[in-house]
Formats: sequence, C-alpha cells, structure tokens
Amino acid sequence: MSRFFSNTFTRFAIVGVVGFLVDLVSMLLLSVWLPHTIARGIAFWIAASSNWWWNRRITFIETRHTKHKKAALLQWLQFLAGSLVAFIPNWACYLALLSLQSSITNPTLSQIWPYLAIIPGILVGMGINYVFSRYWVFSQKKTPATNNT
Repeated sequence: MSRFFSNTFTRFAIVGVVGFLVDLVSMLLLSVWLPHTIARGIAFWIAASSNWWWNRRITFIETRHTKHKKAALLQWLQFLAGSLVAFIPNWACYLALLSLQSSITNPTLSQIWPYLAIIPGILVGMGINYVFSRYWVFSQKKTPATNNT
C-alpha cells in the first residue's frame, strides 16, 4: 500500500479528488445565488487554491525540504497560472456539454446536468495541471555548478 502512495501521480490524483469535491460543493453553494457559469468559474478558483495547498503539503512534499525551495506565494501564483492554462480546455468542455442540456428529455438528468458536465473537463485539466505542477511549479531548482577556474 505504501508503494501505491509513493507514486507522485497517485498522490496528485487523490488531491484532485479532494479538489473535485471542493469544486463541486463550491459550485453547489454558489449556484444558489449565481448563474451556473459564474458559480462554475468561481468554484474552479477555490478548488485550484485548495489543490495547490494539498499538493504542496502531500504530493510534492520532497520539494518543501530542499535548500532551494520556492516561496509559497510564488508557488501559488505559478500553480494558479498553470491552472489558468488548464482551465481553458476545462471550461470549453463544460460549456460544450452544458449546451446539450436543452436536448435532455429526462427532467432529473437535466436538473443535475450542470454538475455532471464538470467531470470531463476536470479530467482534462488534471492532466495538464500535473505536467505544470511536476515540471514547473513544484520542480526542484537546480543549483548552478560552481566554476573553479
């Protein structure tokens, strides 16, 4: 079991599940007062901030204990920038699926469709976010070789 959790992508995916729940709950709460598309946008940023925190604490923990670790603010801003790039296909997928809602004949499915429609975009965004997180946001800075000339 510890081997399972030693894989960075596995930990990233687990954090992603937590982020999905944060995203969904935020959207549910915000959509009481706001249109679904606005609630979806705000919920995404709440979840992105949550994911950054959890990824910093759990997924990429080894980068926190290096001599050359990044400042939390810089790391958070980089994570949000990567999330913004991942948000574009995420949002496009959501809007495309949301446009199908009027063709759904089942009233129950039609009512929950805005919440189901977020799932495919989240999966696409997760892949993009992992690449940004692993190789940019949480990457360990390389120490320049000293020149002994």
